[in-house]
Amino acid sequence: MNIRTTGIRICLVTTLLLLAACAGRGDLRGQPSTGLDRKLSTYAYIEDGDLLDLIVGTRPTRYRDDSDFMPIEIAIANRRLKQLTLSRESFVLIDEEGNRYPCAGPEELLEGYEFLDWDREPSVSELYALIDTKYAAFTRYPSKFSPTRQVTSSRYGVVLNRVALPKFGYLMDMLYFPAPSTGIKGHKFELFVSAPELQDPVFIKFEVR
Repeated sequence: MNIRTTGIRICLVTTLLLLAACAGRGDLRGQPSTGLDRKLSTYAYIEDGDLLDLIVGTRPTRYRDDSDFMPIEIAIANRRLKQLTLSRESFVLIDEEGNRYPCAGPEELLEGYEFLDWDREPSVSELYALIDTKYAAFTRYPSKFSPTRQVTSSRYGVVLNRVALPKFGYLMDMLYFPAPSTGIKGHKFELFVSAPELQDPVFIKFEVR
């Protein structure tokens, strides 16, 4: 075997090893399958944007496959906009079949959903431990688009119809949508967020596992 042939074989082996290593690193990262946004944790996905970050948590969601409503934890961090104005009408859920679902209102949730307080429990919620740390340099602003039955005196206790989020501000909240016709657990969804200050909606793709 001449030197040239040996060199070619070494190059091929090196290339294969590099490809295998890259594939291994991808598996170790535990990133979601193609078509989904990056995972922030086991049940949370994040869309890192130039203007804002949009995060969806699905830990409470996975327990509601037989419910009339689908809960989603959200967090939004305003990075560059002078102000970001949000309401329940800002959010639209889209299922795998392209069906669109608006946010459920407080009255229908109080009448037809029994887990409003349970969904927000620290043992169920995943985002609260993640977001306060991730955005420690930002300021958290009150947001409560969905009601709870438990009476609270905190500034997060009153249901709000509109939130104005300034630059370097963030919010965490729980949104509810009518149960998708596709089912919930094991299915993929998109959450679209629009606002007067956004030229185009921001969206995130996630899966409920």
